[in-house]
Amino acid sequence: MRYSVFIIVCLIIHIVVNIDIFRKKATVALPAIRAYRVFVGSVFLLFVSDLLWGVFSENKLATALYVDNFIYLAILGFTVLAWARYLIKYLDSKGWFAKTVLYTGNLFFLAELILLIINIFHPILFIVDKDTCEYITFKARNILYYVQILMYFLLIVYTTINAFKARGSIRRRYMTITLFSIIMVSAIIIQIYFPTLPLYSIGLIIGSSMLNAFVISDIKDEYKSALEQSRNLVKEEQIKLDETKHIAYSDPLTGVKNKHAYVEEEERIDKLIAKGDMESFAVVVFDLNGLKIVNDTKGHDAGDVYIVDSCRTIEKYFGGENLYRFGGDEFVVILTGDKYKNRSNILNEFEQFIDDCVATDAPIISSGMSKYKKGEDNTYHAVFYRADKIMYTRKEVLKERQSNQ
Repeated sequence: MRYSVFIIVCLIIHIVVNIDIFRKKATVALPAIRAYRVFVGSVFLLFVSDLLWGVFSENKLATALYVDNFIYLAILGFTVLAWARYLIKYLDSKGWFAKTVLYTGNLFFLAELILLIINIFHPILFIVDKDTCEYITFKARNILYYVQILMYFLLIVYTTINAFKARGSIRRRYMTITLFSIIMVSAIIIQIYFPTLPLYSIGLIIGSSMLNAFVISDIKDEYKSALEQSRNLVKEEQIKLDETKHIAYSDPLTGVKNKHAYVEEEERIDKLIAKGDMESFAVVVFDLNGLKIVNDTKGHDAGDVYIVDSCRTIEKYFGGENLYRFGGDEFVVILTGDKYKNRSNILNEFEQFIDDCVATDAPIISSGMSKYKKGEDNTYHAVFYRADKIMYTRKEVLKERQSNQ
């Protein structure tokens, strides 16, 4: 009973300590964490098998004890392999040490499986006395433990040397792995001489808990830091992308949206109209009277000022959010929301202002507005066409007024 209690405690501690590792979402980011998850999973299975070993032994179930010990040694071999793979990922080692550890881990697991199969026909690892339920071990079993001791010894040498070369948290990690290896060597040596004691499991729970506390927490902190840096980088790239998009979609002279942006908006509206999802909107078309005369008599710099002043006037009344310059002296505003609801008042105020400017040197801007008729207008251009015709009518009226001044 005492044996089983020890293993139950180990199992509970293992689950509590590694709860984040067992959660898949917490282990998908780093290769080292994924490899560590496989290791702690195999340790969990090892504890379960060890717990059953204690139950079967205490209840004198010889056959069940034999089968469980068979499974236990197979899991133990895989645990050694999982540990070796985790170390290679974590230490990011690609030289002779990595190959040695990895090959040894694979050979150990393969040799364990072969010896277990042989043990079925010719006991060389262990037997279970059917009458007394006594667990009896042989030299081959001890040899497998000696191989583990050798692996951990090589690891102690390697991590100790690198610990002296490293600094900060990296050095602490190497020292932690060194200490883990020392604990396992001590546990295995005692386990060889006292095969019925749960020393291997006790060594694993102490070592893996310590490893989780110092190494895995550091890795997760590094991942969080890297993730934060990645997020900041994405934000910076998004800012650059927005700036580039703004430049690509803005008219360099006036700062409002250009023809490229206007064409995309026209395509977007056409798609919504085709689906029957387009809400109410109105189009106001503008044309600058007299720009050619300004360019011919005062020069293109003066013409640019004329264009900018005209744009600012349109913005004053209609806003700049949906204002587009799609030609040299042509502008378009697409009205939605509150501006659409108040479109008539806005246009009347704008045209009244332009009427007052006829007798001055201020820019004269012709305008025409038309609203979208759902069910009648199949394209955006149909609305634009009506507004454009109204604008040209208004343009002739303004020209006549100017000529009468």
